[in-house]
Amino acid sequence: MAGINIREARKTDAKKIFELMQQQAAEQNTVLSSHLTHEAVAEGGWGPAAVFMTFVAESKETKEGELVGYILAHRAYSTWEGRAMYIKEIYVVPASCHSGVATNLCKEMLQAAVSMGCNRCDVRVNKANKAAKDLFEKLGAKNLTEAEDWHLFFMDSKAMTEMKARCKGQGPSQVRQAVPEDMAGVMTMIQELADYEKMSDGPKINAHTLVTDSSPDTFFECFVAESDGTLVGYALPYHTFSSQGRGIYMEDLYVKPAHRGQGLGTALMARVAQRGLTLGADHLEFSVLSWNTPSTAFYQARGAINITADRGAQLYRFVDSVMRKCVQ
Repeated sequence: MAGINIREARKTDAKKIFELMQQQAAEQNTVLSSHLTHEAVAEGGWGPAAVFMTFVAESKETKEGELVGYILAHRAYSTWEGRAMYIKEIYVVPASCHSGVATNLCKEMLQAAVSMGCNRCDVRVNKANKAAKDLFEKLGAKNLTEAEDWHLFFMDSKAMTEMKARCKGQGPSQVRQAVPEDMAGVMTMIQELADYEKMSDGPKINAHTLVTDSSPDTFFECFVAESDGTLVGYALPYHTFSSQGRGIYMEDLYVKPAHRGQGLGTALMARVAQRGLTLGADHLEFSVLSWNTPSTAFYQARGAINITADRGAQLYRFVDSVMRKCVQ
């Protein structure tokens, strides 16, 4: 990788990063979000409500230090393992491919994730992007779509706005932002969801971890559904950014079985959509196990699209031990 320097991006790089996003979209015959501009990139990475971090590959052979690649990721959260990172973009210009630039960009981001106390790193990859799949598999990431049948779902701003309109009171029940005192009850429901999803070895976090990591300024937010003073459901989102613009990701949505069919799942999801729209998000994402047909039907009835089935999106994951091995 002679002549290439990997460094953390600066706000002054925003315009060039945006141009690289445009170049990648043209090569892959995709379309950027209509809301995405170089100003939006600058705001998303370095503004008051910054969401993502990015590293760039800079050529030492040009006077201006031309950027030949970048990797973009944001903080994420796992109710199984705690703090996480989510890589949304990686791109290297054709002239610099096959020179180790992408590998080094990825390792730099994984090092940042380890330094932030993250226990895993997820990556979204298109099934047709063989180069990206080969890169992540070579570094040790596991294809969870193929191994465990996780499917990615996407809801656009129109569907989110319709969900927001449903964000109304539910009789004796209500949806509100969680407070630290709620986290023990949320942790109980996380275990119930883990049992339903057949995760036999149990979550590795606890209520104290949730209190420490929950805040708009840290890794996630949390909303709870309450009925007669008892917590009966929760939703856990975090904020995202990619060439599709600012978004919001819903890690978990759960309602206790005895309280289903009362509109609480819709109310919780509507609150997540409302929060995203308030902060300028134009899409909502989440993942579902393919065998979970009740959840799939619920989401699709509310305008969500299965982008694994329809667009070939796949979920890859670096577990903690693999992340640490990559950065040794």
